[in-house]
Amino acid sequence: MVSVPVPERSDVLVVGGGPAGSFAATMLARRGYDVVLVDKARHPRETVGESVLPGAWKYFDLLGVGEEVMRRFVKKAGGVVAWGDEITQIAFRDFAYDRPGLHVERADLDDLLLRNAERAGVRACEGVRAEDFTSAGDSATAVTLVGEDGRQPHRTRYLVDATGQAAFVARRLGCRRLDPDFRFVALWGYFEGSHYVSAGGIVRPFAELHSHPPMTFVTRLGGWGWSWHIPMRRVTSIGIVVPVEDYRRAAAAHGCLDDYFLATCRATPHLGRLIADARLVNGGVRVLRDFSYLSGTVAGPGVLVIGDAAGFIDPIFSIGIVMALYSGHLAAWTIDRSLRRTAMAETSRKLFAHQMRGRYELARTMALPVIEGDEHAAAAAYFDFFSQSEKELMWSAASMTTRSGNLVRASGGESGPAVLKRRELAGLHFG
Repeated sequence: MVSVPVPERSDVLVVGGGPAGSFAATMLARRGYDVVLVDKARHPRETVGESVLPGAWKYFDLLGVGEEVMRRFVKKAGGVVAWGDEITQIAFRDFAYDRPGLHVERADLDDLLLRNAERAGVRACEGVRAEDFTSAGDSATAVTLVGEDGRQPHRTRYLVDATGQAAFVARRLGCRRLDPDFRFVALWGYFEGSHYVSAGGIVRPFAELHSHPPMTFVTRLGGWGWSWHIPMRRVTSIGIVVPVEDYRRAAAAHGCLDDYFLATCRATPHLGRLIADARLVNGGVRVLRDFSYLSGTVAGPGVLVIGDAAGFIDPIFSIGIVMALYSGHLAAWTIDRSLRRTAMAETSRKLFAHQMRGRYELARTMALPVIEGDEHAAAAAYFDFFSQSEKELMWSAASMTTRSGNLVRASGGESGPAVLKRRELAGLHFG
């Protein structure tokens, strides 16, 4: 791949080439702005987060990649959750969606979106990271970039932080706050030869994946943790999410991280049977500690923070990619409005921040059984932006675990249980 020289100036500098950054960059380039995107890695690069909800299709269509995404990745029909003694299923066709969810290799999806951005006129520079920045208002932000040729100053009218867990802006400003209610460790790996769960809880061999669409399978792990099982085109992504203290105590009894991970997966009901004949491949186990956090600021003069850089909530409901695409869309609107109508820049930023806070608080509300304080206010206000079918999907998904105590309260007192569209299963059916 030919390296692109890092320009000295731009209208918009996007740092990070994941779904959020690529979406924002593409839409702004199409509106005539000079957009530079830098990413410290070279694509395709591995990252976790392979489950995609049907809400992503409207964004893929806006980018013009919907047909290619449909051709390339595994279609999923819904989800099956084993939570204690109860096993339930939701099917996307019951919520007025005309296209399925997806199981994606993120390396391929992210690369597809980045190359699409380049075709739109975005100048993408890989192997380049942002080291520091100074904002002097809505028309002058100085960023220090570091690449193969060393440090280089870059001046831009708007900086967009889409650096994910690296949280470039929040770390530089000292406002990245860990979420005390989600002190988890996530461990995951990729398996060959795993069986998978299809509609009705029927367990099938991996070879039947394209004739019988899979479900994302989630099961409770202990009192508060959980596991995921996501079959993709060639391998299955399997991960566990456990409280930090539980992890420290249990992992100490094993010789290495792989041993702890495999022993935990094999001892987990249902999951252990799915991987009975499977083999861990692709370099073993990955680990991420204390991954839930929130940035204290997502908008300032000449700066916006989007995607996982703005905050990350426990991913039990697979909303990460849709949230990233949404935030990229909102950022493009905000920047375009701010640069074309400078008198509206501050108002536009405030609206951006309000929408982003509502989005993340709603996700947090769905994942916790009890929330104290005024967090529900932002979540309730944001909930009104969803269609009835989207609300029904959220109610139904949240009702599949014991983490659903807040959602009805956050949605303004509406009776979620009255519109639940989930099916209780007698169990998983192993052949």
